[in-house]
This record gives sequence, C-alpha cells and structure tokens, in this order.
Amino acid sequence: MSTTATKKELVDFLWEWAENHNDWGKLLIHKIVTTECSLSSIDRQEIFNYFLQSIGQHTGLTAVTNGKPKYSPTDKVIEISKLSEVTGVNRLAKNQTIMFGKNLTAVFGENGTGKTGYGRILKSLGFSYDPNNKILHNIYGTVENKSAKIDYFINGTANSFTWDGTNNNGDLANISVFNNNCVQISLSDRQLIVSPIGFHLFNLVTTELAELNGLLTQKIAQHPIALACLPFLTVGTPQQTFVANLSATSSQQKIEELSSFTDVHEQDLKDKEAELMALNKALLETQIKNYGNSITELKLLANQMRGAQTEFNAAKWLALIELNKEIATLETQEKKGIKEVAETNGITFYETPQFQSFIKAAEDYIKVIDKPEYPAEDDTCVYCKQPLEITAKELLKSYRTLLNDKTQENLQTLKNRKKGLVDLVATIDTKLILHQHTFGANDDQTAKQPSEITEYNKVLGELKECFVEGEVAINSTFAFDYVKYIKFIEDKETEINAVLKVKSDSLANINTKETELKNKISELKDRKLLSTKVQEIKDAVANHKIVSVLNANINTFNSSSLSRKTTQAREELVASNFSAIFKAELSTLRKSHINIDLNLSTDRGNSKLLHRIGAHTLTDILSEGEQKAIALAEFLAELQLDNVKAPVIFDDPVNSLDHHIIDDVARRLLKLSAERQVIIFTHSVLLFNSLIYFSKQPLYKAIHCKLYNSKNEYNETGFITEADEEKNSVKDYLSKINVIINNTPKERPEAEVAEDGYGYLRSAIELFVEHEIFCGTVKRYQKNIALTQFVKVDGALLNSHKEKLNEIFERCCGFIKGHSNPEEIYHDPTIAGLKADFDEFKAIRDVFPK
Repeated sequence: MSTTATKKELVDFLWEWAENHNDWGKLLIHKIVTTECSLSSIDRQEIFNYFLQSIGQHTGLTAVTNGKPKYSPTDKVIEISKLSEVTGVNRLAKNQTIMFGKNLTAVFGENGTGKTGYGRILKSLGFSYDPNNKILHNIYGTVENKSAKIDYFINGTANSFTWDGTNNNGDLANISVFNNNCVQISLSDRQLIVSPIGFHLFNLVTTELAELNGLLTQKIAQHPIALACLPFLTVGTPQQTFVANLSATSSQQKIEELSSFTDVHEQDLKDKEAELMALNKALLETQIKNYGNSITELKLLANQMRGAQTEFNAAKWLALIELNKEIATLETQEKKGIKEVAETNGITFYETPQFQSFIKAAEDYIKVIDKPEYPAEDDTCVYCKQPLEITAKELLKSYRTLLNDKTQENLQTLKNRKKGLVDLVATIDTKLILHQHTFGANDDQTAKQPSEITEYNKVLGELKECFVEGEVAINSTFAFDYVKYIKFIEDKETEINAVLKVKSDSLANINTKETELKNKISELKDRKLLSTKVQEIKDAVANHKIVSVLNANINTFNSSSLSRKTTQAREELVASNFSAIFKAELSTLRKSHINIDLNLSTDRGNSKLLHRIGAHTLTDILSEGEQKAIALAEFLAELQLDNVKAPVIFDDPVNSLDHHIIDDVARRLLKLSAERQVIIFTHSVLLFNSLIYFSKQPLYKAIHCKLYNSKNEYNETGFITEADEEKNSVKDYLSKINVIINNTPKERPEAEVAEDGYGYLRSAIELFVEHEIFCGTVKRYQKNIALTQFVKVDGALLNSHKEKLNEIFERCCGFIKGHSNPEEIYHDPTIAGLKADFDEFKAIRDVFPK
C-alpha cells in the first residue's frame, strides 16, 4: 500500500464531503486532518457557530478560506523494554523481571506456569479481538492490589508507566494481542480492530459529528417552547387551545386578543361565579334526597294509620261490648243452684277459685272411677268412704249437673275470641314518630312532630288502652276520625311531591346552565392568567421560530453521507490491498487453497469485515487448525494497515497447528519482528525450538531476540529464567538432572525426587539416540528421513555402547510410574543410584561426536 498516495487520496474524499457541508464542514475537516485527534470544546463550538450561521442563526463570522489540508500522519514506534514489580496478578511471583528484546521475545513454559498472567497485564493495556480483560488476584492466597511497572520507548525516548489494574496509557493502548479466544471472534462479522492507514480520520469526523449533534440538541434545549402556564389552563378554552398549539406561525394579534383582561371582564367573572354558587347543585341534590326520604316516611305513616283503621274501629269496639255481655250471661248461669244449696248447708267461700278448683277436681276423680250415676242411693263418699247425708248428696248432684253443662265450654270460647280481638288491637302502634325533618327541626336538630301526629297518638292510645283493658262501657261508642289524620299525612305528601318536582326540574336544567357558567368562568380565568404571561408567550413563539429552523436541519450531522464516502474510499484504496495482504498471509501459512470471500463495509464510519466461503460462515465448515491459521492471517493483515508500530503479543499462537505450519509461523513472526516488536508466550516446544533455530540462521541474524523460561515453584508461578537452548534437547534434561542431584529438596521423599530424575534421564537418552547417535536421521514429528545425515552414524561406537545404554534406559523405565514391569521386583530409586546411572550416561555420551 502506498502510504503517501493513500493519505492524499483520503483527504480528497474527506474534502469532497466537506464541500457539500458549507463552511462548517470545511473547517471541521481541516481541523481533524491537521490535528488527527478529537477537537477541543473551543474548536468544536467554533465549527458549530459556523453551522448556525449557515442556517441564519448566527452572525459575524468570516468566510472560511482554508483550502484542502495536507495530511502527514504522525509515525510512532513503541517498544516495551521491561516488565517488572508485578504484584496481585494471578499467582505470579514477585521480584520477577522480563527484559524484552528489541525485536522478539519468547517466553516458554508448560501450562499453568504463569505465561498468560504476564500476557494479561499487557492485554489489559492494549486492544484485541478478545475484549475480556478480567484479571484475578491469587484466589488461593492473600488479596493484594494489582500493580506492575512497564518501561517502554516511544520513537527512542524512554518512558515508564505504573499499572494499578484499572488505569490506562495512551501509548501502550496501541499494543495488539492475539490469543486463542480471538479465533471465533475474528471469524465472525466484525469491525476491523485496526483502522486502515489514515482511515481513523473518518472515525474522528464521525465522532465529531455526534458531538456536534449533541451541541445542536443542547441549542434546541436552550430555546424552550413549553409554557409553564399550560397545565393551569382549562382544556378546551380558546386560551388553552391556542397555547397548546403554539408554533412559529402563531399570531401576535391572536395573543393580544386572547390575553386582554379589563375591569369589565373582572366584573363579569365575579357575576358568573356568584350565579354558579346560587345554582348549588350539591344542595339541590341533598334536598331532593331529603324530600324523597320524607315522602317514604309519610307513606309508611299513612299505611300504619290505614292498618290501625282496619284493625281498630267502631265495629271492633261494638264486638267487644257484645262479647262482654255474652260472657257475663254465661258466667251467671254457671253459678245457678249452687248458691242456695251452699248457703243452706252453711258452706262458705263457695265462690272462691280455690273452692271451684276443689269441686272440679272431685268431678274429674268421679269420672276416673267410672261412677256416672254418683251419688246413688247407697253410695258413700268417694274420698273417705263414709255414708253421705241427704244434704251432701243434693249438693254433689247440683255441682255435677253444673260442671257437666256446656256453659263452661261456651264461656271459654267467648273469652278466646275476646283475647284475640284485644291482642290484635294491642299491636297497633300509637307512638308514631317522624325521623325526617319534614315539618322542620327542633333546636337540638331532632325532627319536629306535628300536633296532628301527637293528637293521633294520644287519642287513639287512650282508646286502645281502654279496649285492651276490657273497660269498654256497654253503652259507649267508638269515635275516632282516622280519615282526618290520614288526609293530613297525604296532603303533606302531595305538598312535598310538588316541591320535589320543582327541585328535580331545577336539577335537570342546572347541568346545562352550570356548564355554560363554568365554561365562561374558565375562559375568563384563563384570559386573566394569560394577561400576566404575554411576554412569556411571545418569547415561546420566538423560540418556536428558532427551533423550527434547527429541527429542519436536525439531520445535518448524520454520518450516513460520511459513511458513503468512507465506503467509496475503502473500496478504491483499501479493499484490494487488504485482500492482497490477506492472501499473502494465507500463503505464508499454507492456507492459500481456501477460497475465502472477503467483503469490507462501513458501520458508522468504521470499516467492517465480512467473510464467507460460499454462503457459509468460516466457523461452520473449517477445522480448528484452519480457523486458527485464517484468524492469524487476518490479524497479521490488519496490523499492516496501522501506521503506528507498536508491540504485538501472541499468547500460544500455534495451538491446533501442525509442525509444518508451526515452522512457517516462527519464520513469519521473526520477519514481523523486524517491523515491530513481537512478544510470544507459548507452551509449544516446537514453536520455541523453531524460533531458536531460525533466529540463528543468516536471514534472521539481525533480529535481536530474548528467550525465557517460565516456571513454577511450589504455590507461585511465573519465575523467569533466561533460555539459550532448544527445549527437549539433551542438554536441557541434563541441566534438570544436575539440579536434582546437587540440590535435592528435603521437603519431598527421596524416592519421588529420584523418580523425577530417572524420568528426565529417560528423555535425555531418547534425545541422545535421536540427535547424536543417529545424527537426526529420523526425527519425531517429521515423516522424512534425512539420508544425508545417515552416513554420519558411527556403527562401531553404537555397537560398543548400546547394551549399556539400553540397560540404563530400561532401569529408567522401571523406576517411572506407569512404565514399571509388573513381573519385576519393585524397589524405590535412590539419588545415589540416579547419580551413578547419570555419570555412566554422560561418559557414554562423551564418546560420541556432537
């Protein structure tokens, strides 16, 4: 990609956009291209004022005479020199320092040895496809504040930054990171993480358009069109309707007309309010309710009087007199014949109830003993069995004749009829009372009782009492005028009904009248309120006119037209170059046979990447290794769009890749490190060894590399040591065995430590046979046989030492768990035994040429 040409052409696209956006657009592009950063509030306000002037809302600004600006982007080279003083990050040990190579730094370590912890610190400062920057403290230990010191250079100038887990650094924000999580994200439809060279200007302009749109929103808010008085106006009045629909075209004359309020209006308002109060709808409703209650109560009283008239009248009075006569006659017959006999025989108190009861009991007894003809000629006394005298017999016969007569039965029937008549009259209510204020109220607010009701209760009550007590004289008559009192009640009911109709009619008509009065009062009150708000309304109309103009230009700062220019520029300047770069990267990683359709689009000024194979997404059809390779190719292609040369971090970049591609990746990263600093964290022995091997080749001798091991010690990780040799080499394992023999840890059993040593010795023997005895003729992970190396094999030396070497190897296998022969008698390995076998192996190795 031609840097100079691209930047010049980009300005052309931006300037074409500016020429369609008046002076403010030209000034905006000029300032963005000149500064390459967000505008200050002062510059932004200046541009906004030019916009306002272009729509007639500002004056006094001179025409913009600046021509198309020249674009010279700032080149920046950032290099990290040291990472130190790390605390509070995962289980990373303190007091560890990584000195970074000018070109390439590789940190090797097995899983869980702290490599990624160092990478996370750098990732939290930079950018990546993977947005997750969560860093935990040591969850197994004491929580400490996160901290790290990063020393770095910008264009050769030394700088230092202390990270606290949350803060950022503008220079280090240019660090880019690629890890395993990036693969899925990278292969989805997404924005480019690196803006193509110069295309960040489009992003800056898009951002400034959003800021200018914010100023426009603020400007609109500075011209309020809502009136505080609107909620206090009555809905529907001319004043409320006018204010609610206030606009830029609202008439000044109409404002004056609707807000005029004179003394005449004031008097009219008072008159209408007084008239409305006089209607008193609530009072009418209360009166109608009370009149209704009075009518109900009067009807009840009239019905009670009619009931009394039916049950207690002259006919009933006369009936009681006749019953009394009949009862008196029968009572006289009842005593006939007894008096003479009793007096003749000297019987006293014969008329007392006690005597009567005695005689009745005797009669009942005679009937029980079944002597119907008693007393006969020779009968004795039924009680004492003594002979009866003649006079006694006569008296008994007289009583029995009287007692067996029907006179008593008839007498009881008459008495029952009298009781029924009296009981019915006794139920008549002669204490009628009014509870409603039909005839007014007393001082204590109880209902007044008319004299007619009082008289009714008194006169009828006396008659009732006489009747109930049975003291009705034979020649007396019943004289009570029910009609008079019923008519009194009915007349009052008719009178109230007439009043009730008047009240009801008034209430029916009051709604219309009340509505008319209320509407007029509301209009007068709103007129009065508006008379105090004339200037406020005029100001609102003036604001409406301004806001109307501003709203007409509300889409001025929309970024759609800029996005179209971005798309046009990208298609002409970037798309073909990016595609070519990407294909070159694919070829480097041996994946050029995968036919990927790349498309770039624009999303609010940002470049967006879409990729498909046919109609399918890449993750749906590619293998894990292919996905990794393509994501890595995209990442490397994007880096070449950036003019800032900042460090790039790779965290285990070759997972899922075969050994051929791993070598290709190693060469590509060494080449990349000549352009920008490369930092690699890996647990891949193949990648680490490839980096060591290629870095020593003539093509890459100018590359300055730093190689480290990351290890664990007990509960801490990230112990950094320099590494200057291949991993899985004989020398590497010999070093590990030396540590065990010379620095045997006392915390572990000797057998366990010796077992580890025998494991390392076994691996050393395997590598010795592969690399030194057979001179690399056949290598693990490779299918080819290097016959050119085969001629270097010394068969005589091999025959001389193979038996002893095999003996040591089998002993190693016997001591390693999982490799023991179950038929052998197992015994624990010792450090002394390990040292003896180790020394013998070194003696054999010394014989063979290196």
